[in-house]
Amino acid sequence: MAQVQVVINQVGPLPITQTFTSEIDMEAMLFVSGSVWSNDANQMIGIEVLLDGEALGAAEIFSNGATTHRAVVPQYIPINLTIGDHTITLQASTGETVSDYNDFYRVLVHL
Repeated sequence: MAQVQVVINQVGPLPITQTFTSEIDMEAMLFVSGSVWSNDANQMIGIEVLLDGEALGAAEIFSNGATTHRAVVPQYIPINLTIGDHTITLQASTGETVSDYNDFYRVLVHL
């Protein structure tokens, strides 16, 4: 049976940084979800994901409307974990991305 470790489960704003401890040395999947918004219409907006300072990818969405919170398309990102402490950072993926306390973020590690 798969194990899931909750790494981030909180409101914004971005950036959010959280440290977690891995007790495994193997491949895993990182699940990222959340919401963001933009002051301007017709913008690509999203959440960039970093593991130990290295950019892994982004969960994004194209927003046709301005000043409306949008759920990004959730992403599964493959990662190689080593035993020990690691740091996950969520930050705006574009200059048009805005977040505040009305946005919620979740990061899970699926083993």
